[in-house]
Amino acid sequence: MFTCRVHFTVRLLGLQGLRPANAIGLRPANAIGLLLAAGLGLWTGSLPQPSETTAPVPPPESMGASHRLRDRTGGTESDSEGIPSPSRRQPLPDTLPALARQAIAYYFATGQVLPPPEEIPPHWRRSAGVFVTVSTEGRPRGCWGSLDPSGEDLARATIRAAVGAVTRDWRYVPLQPGELESASIQVAIVRRVVPIASAGRSPFAAVEQVDPTRMGLFVRSGTRGAVLLPGEALTTEWQLATAKRLAGIPVDQPVELFRVEAELLHEF
Repeated sequence: MFTCRVHFTVRLLGLQGLRPANAIGLRPANAIGLLLAAGLGLWTGSLPQPSETTAPVPPPESMGASHRLRDRTGGTESDSEGIPSPSRRQPLPDTLPALARQAIAYYFATGQVLPPPEEIPPHWRRSAGVFVTVSTEGRPRGCWGSLDPSGEDLARATIRAAVGAVTRDWRYVPLQPGELESASIQVAIVRRVVPIASAGRSPFAAVEQVDPTRMGLFVRSGTRGAVLLPGEALTTEWQLATAKRLAGIPVDQPVELFRVEAELLHEF
């Protein structure tokens, strides 16, 4: 298991600039930590306010840190094994992880984002937050995504997150075209982000209702926030402490808590 982190940024008071919060490193452990961001500038609204009971609460767009794309533009034909030629349209994959792989291969070959399928399958037409994680030999090489559906269908969201995973996660050695064939890809589809009632209780008591093996946790305080995806923690105490540390939130500082329900898709 591994960690994954990006900056968390929001627009404040209608200003054009984005103010990033501090991102704090996470020791290697079995967790995917993702600090939320508006790196591609798609989200320009305010932070959502927590609602009552179990109404879904979509956090802001979080495609990743606002770092310049690495230049991977190549020629019109691929020089690397396993990278398809961009001169012909590729067949539509059967799964989202396969689509993510196709999007990465297309970017390596052209330096451009893969055009979405002309015909979106019915089961991909819904909108949801998506994260794509790329790893080699069990180690992370990039992770990117969003909790916010942003109105995109699953195909477009997966393509966007896949390109971000190999171009915008500055913490890792960039994945090279020749490594794509042996890389593994995971796609996480966010189903719901549900506020956790914590009034009158300590944060640790409030998160007892979260089963970290099946649910993720999103913590937020002001403009800082972090999320651990389902299955990336063994205990709620470790899940909460790690999320706060990732977000740069002091241990004793109050936070808003949200339960994250997501489906994890792996390549066969």
